[in-house]
Amino acid sequence: MSGSLRAPGQPRYAILAQSLLEDISAGRYGVGDLIPTEQELCVQFNVSRSTVREALRRLSDMGLVAAQAGVGTRVRAAVPEARYVQTSEGISDLFQYVRDVRLEISNSQEVVADEVLAELLECRPGQVWQHNAGARYLEGGASPVAVTDVYVARAYRGALGELAKPDLPIYAMIEKEYGISVAEIRQEVSAVLIDGPVADHLKVAPGSPGLRVVRKYLSAKGEIFEVAVNLHPGAQFSYSSTLRMGSPGAG
Repeated sequence: MSGSLRAPGQPRYAILAQSLLEDISAGRYGVGDLIPTEQELCVQFNVSRSTVREALRRLSDMGLVAAQAGVGTRVRAAVPEARYVQTSEGISDLFQYVRDVRLEISNSQEVVADEVLAELLECRPGQVWQHNAGARYLEGGASPVAVTDVYVARAYRGALGELAKPDLPIYAMIEKEYGISVAEIRQEVSAVLIDGPVADHLKVAPGSPGLRVVRKYLSAKGEIFEVAVNLHPGAQFSYSSTLRMGSPGAG
């Protein structure tokens, strides 16, 4: 994950967060130091209090600062923690997730969808899918940021082959092999508790909170050809999205 929060057209809170991040990285605010108060930051950067609070929340999500009631906001670390923060403003940002992390597949086999799995895959019970189980890692990271189950419709299973560490996202391999394109992604994020072997694999305590992210990739014909289920430790993953109001009368 890059340490930079800047991108073309970024909102003011992201620009403020990046400025503070650079100050922390440069040592202007050392570990243990208090950064300026919300009011001081409002004046220095000519922004609203809500903008300051959102910028500080971003830095807190990265493990850089922590607020102390009655004291202020103190620097916790000089570099961001190894966590994944996903910001979405469109379908290209969802694609960025699978490009930011590497997938390592530990097991691949055909499965026949029972009623429960068929509901997840939105298919009829009895259909055959290729189930690829594994984990996702930040570049250079040793511990997984998510455990993953990727289901590929049987007709497209040839795209993956025997690769344990795909060089491309699976949806891109399917596009390349079969000449289809992703036309729609349906995403659902839900809170879960992480138990059993999954907790051990993610190096969290059993019963720890997690986020379950389900993505369904559809072709232009409306066919679901891939379903990816990612389970993240709650403390190491955050997801934010921006929804913009259309013009009056837009449908």
